[in-house]
Amino acid sequence: MASSGLLPPSPSGDPDPWSEKDFGCVIAFLRNQIGITLETHRMGLLQARLRSRLQARGIGSFTQFYDQALRPDPTGWGAQLLIDLSTVNHTSFFREPAHFTFLIEQVSNWLRESPSTPVRIWSAGCSSGQEPYSMAMALAEALPQHGLSRMDIWGSDLSLEMLKVAAGAIYTARDVQGVSQARLRRFFLLGRGPREGSFRIVPEIRDLVKFRHIDLRTSHWPIPTDFHVVFCRNVSIYFSDEERQVLLNRLAQHIRPGGWLVMGNGEILPSVPAMFRKQSPSIFQKED
Repeated sequence: MASSGLLPPSPSGDPDPWSEKDFGCVIAFLRNQIGITLETHRMGLLQARLRSRLQARGIGSFTQFYDQALRPDPTGWGAQLLIDLSTVNHTSFFREPAHFTFLIEQVSNWLRESPSTPVRIWSAGCSSGQEPYSMAMALAEALPQHGLSRMDIWGSDLSLEMLKVAAGAIYTARDVQGVSQARLRRFFLLGRGPREGSFRIVPEIRDLVKFRHIDLRTSHWPIPTDFHVVFCRNVSIYFSDEERQVLLNRLAQHIRPGGWLVMGNGEILPSVPAMFRKQSPSIFQKED
């Protein structure tokens, strides 16, 4: 987990439990130890969600949480709870569909050019798994079976809570809104009994994706370094401009020459490393 300075001191005095002042030590820890700075409108949501979780554990204030969990163990359960609650997990199947069309085109080209080489794809910041599963479904529709068998799809996220959901591959009716009926019939199993109303990805698709817990702020990522395509969409919003440049350089180290980096359509990148050539506002190719 990233560290950018000393731990914040425990607040002096005795602030009112659950007050803004009481919350200050958590904000400082989130910024200094985890490297996340939240917008003002999201801070209140984190405060409410965290308070509910802490009260369930019998913890009576944010200060108590800091003193008992964050300060003695800056990488323990308290820090992971903050990560799980503060990161945005808004995602959907086939979000920004033009990116999946682009993926199919590129993968088809690689399969023609090098029919015996595995094609590696990484969804960095995959949240609850909809993005890598969408990749697998799009490719299953477009490729013959022998081509699909060459796909090596990875998904990673900072949140352990979201990775558990992704690995389970079980989604609600709300989660699959917007998925066509044809795709629902082909790629999802309808829940029965206690699971009635839920949808689970079929084994054919689940087996194409492997998940890893990765903090993109660290310098070591236990994954391959020769990905053909990396989706890292709407992740850099948590990074400062300087951190964003470091992230892009590290991503480049895991993309093969001629490979592609796909960012979110709404992300603002003031600059990109020199080894990337922009094809569109959100798609970059690593030069050979």
